[in-house]
This record gives sequence, C-alpha cells and structure tokens, in this order.
Amino acid sequence: MRSWRRLCRLALILAALGGVAGGGETDDSWRDRVETISAEEIRRHTVVLGGDALEGRAPGSRGGRLAAAYIAAQLEKLGVQPLGDGGSFFQRVPLVGSAPLPESRLTISAFGDRRTLRLGDDYLLHSTGAQTWLARQTPMVFVGYGIVAPEFDYNDYADVDAHGKVAVFLPGEPPSDQADYFAGTEPTVYSALESKVRIALSRGAVGSVLLTRKREAGGRGWDRLQRDYSFEHFSLASSVPTHLAVLLRPEIAGALFEDALFDFEQVESMERRQALCSFHLPVSLSFEGEFRVRSFVASNVVGRIRGGGKRLRDESVVVSAHYDHLGLGPKINGDPIYNGVIDNAIGAAGLIEVARVLSVSTERPRRTVIFLFTTGEEEGNLGARFFLDHPPVPLSKIVANINVDGLAFQDQFSDVMGIGAELSTLGRHLEKVAAARGLEVVRPAEAVIGHEAFSRSEQAVFAEAGVPAMLVNEGFSWQHHSREQAVALAASWFKQRYHAPSDDLHQPIDFSASRQHLALISHLILSVADADLAPEWKPGVPYAYQRLLSLAEEQRRR
Repeated sequence: MRSWRRLCRLALILAALGGVAGGGETDDSWRDRVETISAEEIRRHTVVLGGDALEGRAPGSRGGRLAAAYIAAQLEKLGVQPLGDGGSFFQRVPLVGSAPLPESRLTISAFGDRRTLRLGDDYLLHSTGAQTWLARQTPMVFVGYGIVAPEFDYNDYADVDAHGKVAVFLPGEPPSDQADYFAGTEPTVYSALESKVRIALSRGAVGSVLLTRKREAGGRGWDRLQRDYSFEHFSLASSVPTHLAVLLRPEIAGALFEDALFDFEQVESMERRQALCSFHLPVSLSFEGEFRVRSFVASNVVGRIRGGGKRLRDESVVVSAHYDHLGLGPKINGDPIYNGVIDNAIGAAGLIEVARVLSVSTERPRRTVIFLFTTGEEEGNLGARFFLDHPPVPLSKIVANINVDGLAFQDQFSDVMGIGAELSTLGRHLEKVAAARGLEVVRPAEAVIGHEAFSRSEQAVFAEAGVPAMLVNEGFSWQHHSREQAVALAASWFKQRYHAPSDDLHQPIDFSASRQHLALISHLILSVADADLAPEWKPGVPYAYQRLLSLAEEQRRR
C-alpha cells in the first residue's frame, strides 16, 4: 500500500510539472532533421501499397500478406531492428473470419403470425458466428437509444427489464445544445452501435436490434449500409463473446410496434419532443444463422530504432499506422478493389518514411521509437488490441502513442487538429512543435468531431491500455482553398470515396501536402521521444487509472 501511495504521489507531481521539458536536442534541430522527409518516397510506397496488385490488403488475403512482406522488407533495408515473433518483423495475430450465408433465418413473431426476413434486403448482421443463435422465439423490448450514461444521469433501461430479451433501440443519442450534456451538438461514444451493444449485454439482453434511419448522418442510407456489411467479419481468436446484433431496414421497423403501447410513429414523435420512454414489445424474434467460418493468422509488422539516452532508451514511443483495408467487395462502376489509398496506404507509407529519416540520422532521441503497422484495424482495431495484449516490451515502458490514420492529400495547410490533445500533455508537445513550424493548433470541428473522433481509431485502444495517445490531422485553413471549400471537399471525399473503390491511385493526391503533414508528425515524435518527462494524462481523465495500474504492476514485479 505504501508503494502504491508513493506511485500515485509521483504521478501527480509529474502531471503538475506538465510532462513537457526540453531534451538533448533543441526544437530547431529536430525541425531541421525532419525537413529531409521526401514527398517522392511517400508517393513511391503509397503506389505499391495502394495499387491494384495488393487487392485492398484485407486481413488473411494474398494482398494483405504481400503488404506485410513489403513493409518488413523496407524496414530491414533501413536497418530497423525487428521486434516481432522469433526475431522477425511479424507479430502473428490469430483471427477468425466469418460471413453470413443467405440460408440464415431471422423470424419475427407476433400473436401467432410469423414473418421471415431476408438477409441483406431486410436486415444486416453486425455480429456473426455461433454466438448469435437464438433458436427459440425471444421477447423484445424497446429501450429508446439503448444508452446508460451515469455521468449524465441518463438510463434508457431504468423502467424495463431486458434480461433474457432482445433490446431494440434507435440510432444516435439524446439531442443537446449544452456542452456538459452529451457533449452538446457533438456525438459521444454512446452514439456508436458498439457501445449500445455492450450496454445491452451488460443488462442481460441476449440480442440487439438497431432501427436504422432512412438516411443517416453523412448520407449513409440502407444501400450504403448493405455495401458496408457485405465484407467478411473478423475478430480476434481470443475475443470476448458477444450476442446477436442486427441492423433492421427502416421500412421493417413499424412491424415491431404493431399493437404495442405506442406505434412507431408515436415513438418518432416522442423522440422529436425529447420524451422517449422504454416499453416491452408484443413481438418476439429468433435467429438461426448459417456462416462460412475460417481461422487464420495475419500479421502486425513491428520494428524499432533504439534511443540514444542511457536512462531513457528503455522507454518507447509507439508510432502506429494500419496497413489493412477492406479487400475485394461489391463492384462500383465495375471496380471490385477497395484499395484504401488514403485509408491507410498513405499512412503506412508515411511510417516507412519516418523510419528512413530516423535511421539515417546521426543523432537519435533519447527514447526508443517503435514502428507498429497493424492489421485488422477496419474491424475494430484488432491488430492494435493484440499488440497491447502481447506487447514486445513492458506496457509500462510505452510512454506514448502517436497514430497515423491518413495524411493530408488535397492541399497544404496552416492549422492542425490534435484528436485527443486535450486529454494529455501530448497536446502541449503538439502546440510547441506546431508553433515552431508556423502552424496554428485548432479545436477539432466539422468533418472530425469531438469525443467520437478519438474513439474511431487506434489511439483509443492505446488510451484504454493507459498509454497517452493522439492522432494529428490537418485543419481546414488550406493554402489554395477557402475554409468553406476545404470543409466541402473533405465532406465530399468521405461521402464519395471513403470505404469505396474510388479511394484509389486515380484520385488527385498532392504529396507535397502529405510531406508537410508527415514532417509535422515526425517533429512531434522526436519531441516526445527526447523530452525529459514522459507524457501524462490530464487530471480527471479516466485512462489515467489504467496507467497507474500498469506502473504498479511494474513496481510489484521488481
């Protein structure tokens, strides 16, 4: 207990000191070193990783294996030290792939009448495999948005018992114009389907049904959802069991509320008046799934460049980028290859270029830099989760994560956004480095929004493990476009090209903008890796507790 108190006291002192202090190199020196970042090198690696020959780099596919081999070969050529299994660059990640078959039967029953729905046309499966079976007709209960948020004194399950039932909920969360209540106009993590399913599980529900909108935010209608859910579903072989999770076509929703306490039109009216209530439905559901299942091993690619500090070289900054994408899928304009050039061939290419610049430098930051190229990001950050469950160095010695999920590609910029910058002293590093490069740090807005943005990618997985983490995006003050044009172009890209075959090498890409973005990220990496103090979570941030646990575990082992 005494050592625990001493550890807590030390953490508080470090947080008070700010977590940012100068190292052996000045910011000007690091700024000069990252100027050797090459737009041509970024382009060269992007062309390989994003080309049609790699067929979209899906986990467990030929293209995915070729991508991992290419990255490993580049790291070896640069003299980066392998940090994978058995002295290789590859960390083997056991995965299970599952795809539902048309023979699957989802049946809704009400007062003796049964209706069998068609997979793909009437419903989509968010979860797959044997754990989704509901052989008997199971009662259903409507639970509003399906949210339990104690910090907002909000509980959709307060007046109903969902144990042993199927929870039915609306998308989204309670509307708010107050920043301290569900983050105002910005969506929180509670709006994500994954959060709703976890809450349903915690309440004893044996299934979840999301009632989709006719047109979701960002333009995702049923046709877009059909495409998104047409790919094979992946999970870690050691993943925690879930339950049946279904997305229901908007036109089917009304059938669940026939002869209920309120019909669906009344539910929609209550939602508009912010007067939703939960109630049992006079319908039941069963599901007998047929799936094509396979087990296989994919790979993270991991290497490191050792730090130059005698005392700090055992601490590491992990720089991550996922190299996987969706692979082959439904044809759009005759094209079945979902290349994922911006998401995230260009980010993986950028990481290789950072490794090149650091490997040829005569000076090294005092901390070690680990380069982590992950698989399975598109299916829930699976590679990052496996890395943190099986870290090649003690977790307590990983002091920060800087994630690279895409690079600027449309125009050079004069402002940047730190996704998660407000949570830890990494934000201060970003402000210092951005100022040195003549850039302004602005609050995330428009296309990248608040709390939800942080939870979308791998930085969130590192945070959950207690590691201060951040993603750095360019802002919307562009060199050759007005702010309004920049926002419109970004929104158009997400609507037209994100997770579509058109995110390929035929789209316009300004690699000078990518170079500017990567130079900033590289400068940030070096600043964090060479600072006197490791980054710290800000007071009150929930991830700090997990960090203290990992530090305490290290103390115990000593």
